[in-house]
Amino acid sequence: MSLDCRSITWLWSSLTRGSASALIENSTTGMVCHTTEYQVQDGGLVMRNIFCSALAVSLVLLTVIFAADSIAQDNGRTAVRVNGAGMSSDQVDSWAKRFMEKNPNVNIIVIGSSAGKGFQAILDGNADVAMMSRAIRGDEREKAGQKGIRLAEKNIGRAAIAVITHVRNPVSELSLEQLRKLYTGQFDNWKQVGGPDAPVRCLTRKIPESGGAVFFWSHVLDGEAFGKATVLTDTWGAILKVCETAQDFPLGIIPATRDLSKVKILAIKDNENSRAVKPSEDNIKRGTYPIVLKFSFAWDELSKNPAIVSFADFCQTQGGGDR
Repeated sequence: MSLDCRSITWLWSSLTRGSASALIENSTTGMVCHTTEYQVQDGGLVMRNIFCSALAVSLVLLTVIFAADSIAQDNGRTAVRVNGAGMSSDQVDSWAKRFMEKNPNVNIIVIGSSAGKGFQAILDGNADVAMMSRAIRGDEREKAGQKGIRLAEKNIGRAAIAVITHVRNPVSELSLEQLRKLYTGQFDNWKQVGGPDAPVRCLTRKIPESGGAVFFWSHVLDGEAFGKATVLTDTWGAILKVCETAQDFPLGIIPATRDLSKVKILAIKDNENSRAVKPSEDNIKRGTYPIVLKFSFAWDELSKNPAIVSFADFCQTQGGGDR
C-alpha cells in the first residue's frame, strides 16, 4: 500500500475496527536502501529523498502498529502480530483477511520486512509469529533459548522469486545458467545473453538478512559470490523502484506477488533446451517455474495466545505447506 496520509488514516481505522490486517513492508530501517545503487544514477539524490520520506512515514506507521495490540485487547479481540519475510508477506496478508472474516474476534497484523528482522521481533517481544523464508540459524536458536523461548515451527507454503528489468529492455528470457553468470559477474553485458550492447547492473537483497536472497544465492548461484557490480539493497521495494525508473537496463529479483505492472518480468528456463516460463500462479502450482522457495512460521510454543496456532494451521492449509 502507498505510504501517505490517507494510508495512515486507513491503517488506524482498520486496526481500531479490526476489519482488516495491516500489511507494511519493512521496519524502522527497512525503507532505507543501499546508497551505492543511487549514486550510479542521474538524479540519484532525488531518489534518496523519496526513500527518506518513506522512512519518516514508516515510523508513524509502526507507532500505530505497536498500539494495535492494546487496542485489540480493549475491544475484546485477540491480536496476532506477524513479522518477517517479504517473500511471503503478501500471501500471508491475504490469508489473514480471510481468517479474520471467519474469526472476527481476532486481529492479525502483518508486517513484511525480512526473515532476520521477523525472528528478531520475536526475540524482542514485538511479534508473535515470524515469517521465515530460510532456515533458522544456529545463533538465532541459541538466542531464543537464552530468552526462554521454545520455538515451534510449521511449513506454510511456497513463494516464487521473479526476475525483472526495465520495460524497454528487449531481452525477454534467461536460463538459470545465464542468470548465474550475470549475478556472479562472469557476464557483464546484455549482448552476452542475446540483448543490446549495454552493461548489466544486478540488484538483490542483503544476505543473510533476506531469506529470499539467501535462497537465490544458494540455489541459483550455487553459493558463488556475487559479482562486484551487484548492488545489495535493504528492501524489495528499492529493487522494484530502480527497475521501474532507471535509464539503463538493471536486472533485479523480487517476490512474484508484488505489483510488477511497471517492470518487465523475464521468463526463466531450467536449461537451454527447456521452455521459458514466467512465475504465474499456475506455473508455480505445477512446479514448472524454477525459482520457488518454501516458507514457514516460527513462534514461541509457550505463548498462551491460542489464535497463533489457529492462524498458522489456517495458513498451512491455504498454502499447501502440509503437502
